[in-house]
Amino acid sequence: AFENVAYSYGGGELLTDVSLRLAPGSFHFLTGPSGAGKSTFLKLAYAELKPTSGSVTLFDRALGSLTRDDVARTRRRIGIVHQDCKFLDHMTLAANMALPFTVSDRESDAQDMDDLLGWVGLKHLADALPPQMSGGERQRAALARAVIVDPDVILADEPTGNVDWE
Repeated sequence: AFENVAYSYGGGELLTDVSLRLAPGSFHFLTGPSGAGKSTFLKLAYAELKPTSGSVTLFDRALGSLTRDDVARTRRRIGIVHQDCKFLDHMTLAANMALPFTVSDRESDAQDMDDLLGWVGLKHLADALPPQMSGGERQRAALARAVIVDPDVILADEPTGNVDWE
């Protein structure tokens, strides 16, 4: 939930007086021109940024009251697809995909990993390094990684920008 949220990067405010509450099970699109604040809005929604005014509540807890460890625990409940598909280039696709398990102290299931890679059409690239993959393949991998631990919320910043229509 956002209550009268504003955010400024030092100049004028980019976001002002944003208030909304997203219900469980709901699905939303945020559209607007480049520079309108869409990525900033998402960063506020997963606590990478704190508002310059107003309040953000994540899973019924005020962002302002969360410690650094609380923020890390909260992010375990959020699947994130970044606009620029962040991967560790020295690790295979399968290892990158398994990273959410590492930070959530859960064990990955080889069959689940195989199924998920198949779902996004990347099973044949499990041992590939990210620099060896196309932009669309990296984007599909990022989508799969965002859902691998069955998060409560998925936030995606232009998740289909590099993906083929099919």
